[in-house]
Amino acid sequence: MNISSEIGKLDFVNGMRFVERDSAAREESRKTGDDFIKTLGFNPIPHALIVKIKPEYADKAKMEVIEKKLINMAYIDDLQYPRNSLGKNLLIDFNKNLRTIETVLFTLAIIFLIIALILINSTVRINMFARRFIIKSMQYVGASDWFIIRPFLGMYILYAIISTITALAMLGGLIYMGEVRFEMNHWQDFLGKYLILAGILLVLAILIAVISVYFSTKRYLRLKIDQLY
Repeated sequence: MNISSEIGKLDFVNGMRFVERDSAAREESRKTGDDFIKTLGFNPIPHALIVKIKPEYADKAKMEVIEKKLINMAYIDDLQYPRNSLGKNLLIDFNKNLRTIETVLFTLAIIFLIIALILINSTVRINMFARRFIIKSMQYVGASDWFIIRPFLGMYILYAIISTITALAMLGGLIYMGEVRFEMNHWQDFLGKYLILAGILLVLAILIAVISVYFSTKRYLRLKIDQLY
């Protein structure tokens, strides 16, 4: 159909599917168990074109523009989309709830991130405390500060990379299970944000490990031997 080709070229279209009226009638008869075509003597269901909108256009103002653009096109008699009990675009309620959920999740993410950074710092400090005599012994035999700090930095940077990859793999697994469970295929929509999150987590993990190791080691290097006890 020409209308399908015309709509398919629009910027906001993410995909579409043509539903032939006879197929729609058979499906409706199967669901209701009633052969309404035989009762009415004709098929009242028109041809339909199911259009998927790109996520970035899921906004009230943009949807109103899209609605006007589509309804003014030739061969389009009616335009339907999910509505609430008051007949308003369900997208308004959805976006409002989504913003609330995003705010809650963002707050929780900040809290968990702070807790994680505190735990990483505490773990590094405890580990360096357990190695304080080794650090001091290396200093006494003439090792430079950088020579002493370097292996610890390498070890904890490796730990940071491994832990970040593990966390991202678990998150990716949850997303995959959600996609399979709800029979969706929207992982491409999350890929950009997922990569940004991966970069932020990796940088933060390495940064906090480097800072904790450096200052913990320098602290014990400045202490006298009797202060280590």
